[in-house]
Amino acid sequence: MFITRDVEIIINQGNFSYYEEMGYEVFLGETIRIPIELLSSGSQYKISCKCDGCGITKEVMFKNYLKYGNGWGEYYCRKCSEIKRKETLQKNWGVDYPVQNSKISEKRLETLKKSPTKKIRKK
Repeated sequence: MFITRDVEIIINQGNFSYYEEMGYEVFLGETIRIPIELLSSGSQYKISCKCDGCGITKEVMFKNYLKYGNGWGEYYCRKCSEIKRKETLQKNWGVDYPVQNSKISEKRLETLKKSPTKKIRKK
């Protein structure tokens, strides 16, 4: 879960047009406070999150929060996300790892067979 609800952003040349297009009246060097939902997807601002599994609090870069596919408002630390991943795989496929499922393994092998091999040019 999010602990940080909003952040202070310093307007610079890199983010000026982004926030101006969002309707903010901004000036270079100015500091504005915005909700974290309005941060750009590549933002490196750190947000505080509390793990929904074990309850520990961590600071995470916003772009990494989005990168690892956490749902809005959800957060799982590395240890708990591994447990959650296994639970989901067990529920959906009856296995702990995708390669343990015969359908997935067959599809992977078919895809590898179909992919073109790179030709090595001799000089």
